[in-house]
Amino acid sequence: MQPVELLHDRLRRLAVEDPREARKVFLVLFDSGGSALEQFLGQISSPADGRLRHLVASALRNNRDKERFAPYIIAWHEIETDEFAKRAITAALDGVKTESAAQTALAREVARLTTAIGREMAQRERLNRELEIAREVQEHLFPQRLPPAEGLDYCGECRPAREVGGDYYDFLELSDGRLGIAIGDVSGKGVGAALMMASLEASLRALASVVQDPADLMGRVNSLVCQASATNRFATLFYAEYDPATHRLTYVNAGHNPPMVLRNCDGACRVLRLETGGPVIGLLPQRYQRGVFSHELGDLVILFTDGVSESMNVRDEEWGEERLIELAKMCHGLPTREVMKRILAAAQAFAGGAPQHDDMTLVVLRMA
Repeated sequence: MQPVELLHDRLRRLAVEDPREARKVFLVLFDSGGSALEQFLGQISSPADGRLRHLVASALRNNRDKERFAPYIIAWHEIETDEFAKRAITAALDGVKTESAAQTALAREVARLTTAIGREMAQRERLNRELEIAREVQEHLFPQRLPPAEGLDYCGECRPAREVGGDYYDFLELSDGRLGIAIGDVSGKGVGAALMMASLEASLRALASVVQDPADLMGRVNSLVCQASATNRFATLFYAEYDPATHRLTYVNAGHNPPMVLRNCDGACRVLRLETGGPVIGLLPQRYQRGVFSHELGDLVILFTDGVSESMNVRDEEWGEERLIELAKMCHGLPTREVMKRILAAAQAFAGGAPQHDDMTLVVLRMA
């Protein structure tokens, strides 16, 4: 016998697609009796389960069956909104006799509890659907294509810990062939963080094409986010502009994990960090400093959020930046997409299936 949850999902689908097959499957469960049948009947209290309730009511073959399941039939009659199912349930009530005051009281209590459960499940289904819509919207806020950037191999990916998250990355096509590169992490989790993430993206995209100095740009973005967000919300943000004519990366780091640059120096791998900038954005008006980094051929740049470096295993141990650096050194000669794939896989392998409480976002650049 299948687990009750799987059987419930299967019968819900069959009740719509193939009612005859659904009836056969249910009758097997019905004739087996036992706790599985009771669990199944207790689960079909959602408004979306009207077809299943119709299936059960229609399958009751005599008054003995009807009286056996009188508490469920009475409860379903109270909550049913589907007219098709309501008629079948009403017909099943014919001939039902509650033989004692205790049985009548039980039927009423089941009806009350089933109604409450149905309302709760309906609310959860609405919330789940709203979160699914929010997830789909947020997915479209991430880059849908990679703008051309001469001499640069790059990619990025975000893996939210929940349906929606507060991590952010973006690639912006600027004038003169320049490429804007952003990665950020909003404080908090869930819908609130996702809304601030959307506000941050909108502010940066609106200003990046008209403000030439990244330090000035970060100050203006900070002012807009301060005005639009709650006082307890803030974000870390790293923004850089790559110029293919000079191979320079002009950047501002607003409280974000300093991106690491892996450079091959006489056969050894040297690690540099991009730290210049200022404090996090969204709390107070600030002025920011601009940093300039000159790329060399083969330089590998890793931009990440702390969900990558702080990936936790079941013993509450962090993967850590040292492991990230060592793995990146081993990937130094690979294409950026392969580097990204291996880093994310290693972080998740270290976690070993432990629930993660932070989004994982990674951007990888290489001078090609």
